[in-house]
Amino acid sequence: MEVAKQQRASLCSHESLALDEFEPDPSYRAVLDRIWSFSERRRSPGEMATQRAVKLERMQALLAGLGHPQLTFPSVLVAGTKGKGSTVAMIHACLVAAGYAAGRYTSPHLLNWRERTVIKATPISTDSVLALAQPVRDAIARVPETLGPLTTFEVGTALTFLYFATEHVDIAVVEVGTGGRFDATNLVEPLVSVIAPVSYDHTQTLGATLTSIAWHKAGILRWRRPAVSAPQTDEAEQVIARESRLLQAPLETVGREWRWSPSRTGIRIVSTHAETLNVEPGLIGAHQNDNATTAVAALHALRDRFPVGQDVIATALKSVDWPGRLQVLRREPLVVVDGAHNAASAEVVSRALDHDFHFERLHLVVGLTEGKDALGVLTALVPRAHTVYLTQSRHERSALPDELRRVVGEVAPQTEVRVVADASAAFEAALATANARDLVLVTGSLFLVGEALAWWRRVHP
Repeated sequence: MEVAKQQRASLCSHESLALDEFEPDPSYRAVLDRIWSFSERRRSPGEMATQRAVKLERMQALLAGLGHPQLTFPSVLVAGTKGKGSTVAMIHACLVAAGYAAGRYTSPHLLNWRERTVIKATPISTDSVLALAQPVRDAIARVPETLGPLTTFEVGTALTFLYFATEHVDIAVVEVGTGGRFDATNLVEPLVSVIAPVSYDHTQTLGATLTSIAWHKAGILRWRRPAVSAPQTDEAEQVIARESRLLQAPLETVGREWRWSPSRTGIRIVSTHAETLNVEPGLIGAHQNDNATTAVAALHALRDRFPVGQDVIATALKSVDWPGRLQVLRREPLVVVDGAHNAASAEVVSRALDHDFHFERLHLVVGLTEGKDALGVLTALVPRAHTVYLTQSRHERSALPDELRRVVGEVAPQTEVRVVADASAAFEAALATANARDLVLVTGSLFLVGEALAWWRRVHP
């Protein structure tokens, strides 16, 4: 098994080539390969411990070498375990629809690394990446060695912040990478901090309890600046409320100050501010109603500096595009992709299967990232499946299918399981088995979803 892992790592040593197959420019690919070279996977255990211990100090030093670009534009910072990407996409879409030159920073990407950094609806260009590469390289050289080696995420985040500063964005909506308190993104000074639902993920880094994880997420709150929280478990809600009181940060919560109820065409959002808004979220799944309400609450907190009209919000939320989240690629058979990478997300997908789709048999194509809660994800989805195809993405941290097979055997021993290590072959096999009334669901990690979308683009140009 160790040999298999080594073979996989050698194939993925140039991750930029694996994930950015639509970028032929060799100069750009060289820059991207340099960024990926900072991957923690390529560090010794001692170096990785240093990376985590001084993460903010190291990122502060890197940004200081660039002139602190993150302080030159206003921002919204969004943390959480699930739903933060969708919430970012909704807030950003509304700001853009209102005419603002709004930036958006998210991770990971699906098809192309440039998707992470967007102004209005346009990803950062290869020319911009090349132009910013040298100043970032110079700033990297000035980071004291005592702070340890930089990470890929830190370098990419710094480049994004420099791009937003150079392009003079009106405002940026920024998604936290991992946690919040010590995340590289937490050096912006947000006008409003947003916390999407908190659940179990990254427990090795953030802790094994919701109290610990929520403490990390609540680290994005700022002194006397507004904060918005999506619905939380009681344990997480108590932590977030306590942190907001310590910082005297006005906190509004979906389910308390903001509520939604079903309407004839979508949902009706009401608040203690006597505001009422009827919207029809364009993203599939009942959980998106919570995300939409969270986004509306965040926009309300921005209203003095960045007003957005109700009609604009309603239009933007109906048309917002956020690929890889219950995204329908085909109707007969149904082909759906969703990056449900933890147990809570997988349970959301399971509920969506009940309420948003009609099908006879479920053909599940699943691949996970190492360190994820395989038992939680597979428990939520595998018992529903007629056939399970276990596969892996080309990402260097993808879990081996044979390791997942044991878990599937525990969860649903009667379910037919096929191990197809090549992801494209797994997609093809699932589609070949499905009839017109079936559902093929590709899920487990956004890396696998990205490869499914790339494969779909090749097969259905």
